[in-house]
Amino acid sequence: MQLKINADKLKQLRESRCWSQQQLADMAGLSLRTVQRIEAKSVASQESIKCLGAVFDIAITELFADNALTDNPAPDSPQPDEEAISAPSSIENDHNKSLQTEQGKLEIRKLHIAFWIVLASHLFGFYGIFSAFGEQRIDESTFQLLKNTVSIALVFSAIVFFFKHTRLKKKYGLGSSLL
Repeated sequence: MQLKINADKLKQLRESRCWSQQQLADMAGLSLRTVQRIEAKSVASQESIKCLGAVFDIAITELFADNALTDNPAPDSPQPDEEAISAPSSIENDHNKSLQTEQGKLEIRKLHIAFWIVLASHLFGFYGIFSAFGEQRIDESTFQLLKNTVSIALVFSAIVFFFKHTRLKKKYGLGSSLL
């Protein structure tokens, strides 16, 4: 299925980056002839639009013309049906889903960094407690109290991390991997 795109916008984006049609084709993984045809006829396949949107790092809807479906599809392409009419929105949904997945991965990475900072803080606390006890600056009951307090805080931090991590994975529909 061929979709109408705004060829002027495409050409303007390409020229604003001082790219030739060949350079755009290479970066988008398209043939030079395909890029030439898209700019000349203002029609492109869904896959070509996805490639161009990714290269320019823009939402693919920005490339669509006012009437995205062509009235005369290419002879070898199927006639538009209900699925074809919803194609621009399904392409946009795919793009949004990939952005959401990347956002989820970024939030999980931030959570991991926060956890490692908290873990390092606890280890530093343990070091201070054990050093003070070894140098006999604190008595045994104070040592036990401080050691147990830091241990409980560490376990609580790990539990909070686990639940936040699980919630983020569910929210963003990510797999079982920790990253």
